[in-house]
Amino acid sequence: MEVNSTNNNTVFKSGLTRKIVKDILSTDVAKAEADFAKIGTEADFKGKKSICANFVYATNILYDISEKFKLPFDFTPYTIKVYNDKEIIDSTHKYFAFAINDSGKVLKNQDNFIGGSIFVNDKNNGILANNYYTTKHYLLGRRSSPHFLANALHEWFHTIHMDLMYKKYGYGGKCPILKEQYNKAGLNKGLKKYESLGHRDMSFIPEDFQKLIGKYAIKSGSMLELFAELMTKITAEALDKDLKVIKNPLDNLPKDMPKEIKFELERIMDI
Repeated sequence: MEVNSTNNNTVFKSGLTRKIVKDILSTDVAKAEADFAKIGTEADFKGKKSICANFVYATNILYDISEKFKLPFDFTPYTIKVYNDKEIIDSTHKYFAFAINDSGKVLKNQDNFIGGSIFVNDKNNGILANNYYTTKHYLLGRRSSPHFLANALHEWFHTIHMDLMYKKYGYGGKCPILKEQYNKAGLNKGLKKYESLGHRDMSFIPEDFQKLIGKYAIKSGSMLELFAELMTKITAEALDKDLKVIKNPLDNLPKDMPKEIKFELERIMDI
């Protein structure tokens, strides 16, 4: 599932190069969807080349990290689905993108989607729009990374977080597919533990770390958003201008990370 990229001297702040832009514009969406199907992901990009390419890049990056550094980043979302505002059931989800941790109804006239699925709004997700809004939110101190892949990586890390929690604590919900996949004898607390991370007092986080991670995660009061923003930042910083992984992302973790956050990472990853 390679989206080719080679050396180019014109590097934009967001990580885009002229070569990468050219490659995105030449993306074969149908082939990418077929490739995702081979690894167990039902992808429907609705012909959106930019969204499709971003998730192909993210796939290659996360799989490469998993292989090189033996990190558990190889979880594959059950679905990656592009939607528009008219299709969504919950109007609060009219964002760039979101991930679901449990199975349920998400889009009108569609069956339940499995927890660990990702949804991407088709609005403001072209190459230039995505680049503009990602960089804008970073410069305003809202997000942790200006990289053009930040949104795709962020949502993917939500699904990785879910996968890690369920592997350790079991699932505990009603979905038969997730029950079968995360059938851990005697444990069924993963869903509740995962959801509890969405409601946390962030007052313990030092100001320097708040600036590092961005206002979005802090104001959300969610360790889930903080995890996704932190992992997105350190992963983007582990890439060269050609989107090749050049170092272990965990080497980019701040040395003075708050102990509460370090605990959350340690309990799901061997770091």
